[in-house]
Amino acid sequence: MVRISIFILTLSLSSYSHAEVLFEGYSKILANNAPIGYIVSKYEFDSKSKKFISTYFLKTGKQGSEITESLKAIANSDLAPLSYEYTSIVGKDVKTIDAKFIGAKMTAKIKSGKKTQTVRKDIPKGTFLSTFLVYLMLKSNDGLKTNSNYDYKAIAEEDAEIYSGLAAVGKEESYLGLKAFKVQNRFKDINFVSFVNERGEVLGTNSVSQGVSTELVADSATATTGFPLSAAILKQLFGEVPAGKTNMLSKSEGLNTPNPGKQQGIPQGQGIQLKSQPTNTAPPASK
Repeated sequence: MVRISIFILTLSLSSYSHAEVLFEGYSKILANNAPIGYIVSKYEFDSKSKKFISTYFLKTGKQGSEITESLKAIANSDLAPLSYEYTSIVGKDVKTIDAKFIGAKMTAKIKSGKKTQTVRKDIPKGTFLSTFLVYLMLKSNDGLKTNSNYDYKAIAEEDAEIYSGLAAVGKEESYLGLKAFKVQNRFKDINFVSFVNERGEVLGTNSVSQGVSTELVADSATATTGFPLSAAILKQLFGEVPAGKTNMLSKSEGLNTPNPGKQQGIPQGQGIQLKSQPTNTAPPASK
């Protein structure tokens, strides 16, 4: 069932064969500090079609109610939504959403169990898919910086609804041995903290109210060991089994060696504010 559902919702990757990988990584999912699953996440930018692509796969074991989720979302160069396909499998309950955007209109076909409905919505200007939040922050006039607030409206891919959100960026601090902004988030009436480096890579998240957190890891085995992992499903969704090494954490641990002289991460010329010389070291401890 999992394989069939993801196959149905997987977009052909042939159109994006030349996309540049901005970020790719594996994260552990923790509940009360105990591992319950993992997330595989990848962001790309296709310079030919001028489109951003977000893909992720989430899996939890029995400790996490056996949840499987997948998403492939596409936005234009201004991060306005173009389409997304979402699958959620909780136990035997399957939900899929296939959404398309034309101008300021969204048409979403939602299947939940045996029920199918088509939802049509007007999309206010500036509304984006929630998976691209960090890139919207980077594209703002000042980029990602301390003591800045980002009020926004975003579409929650899991229910095709629009919600207001707020991201408040605090000071840089040490997280996983790297410099990261501590960002206080509120979306769908849920408060959580995320740790984001200057390249927009989410190193970790923490929702105290839900008792759930995520943590980026330097290699796939650290996240997936002990949990179901299907290479076939990952290939269907990502076009390959992601190595998970296109991120600053893997690079800092010597697992990712970029080509000399090649700019890693955010594509240049897309209006995204990015410091030219990212650093891997944590700030000195306060005295």
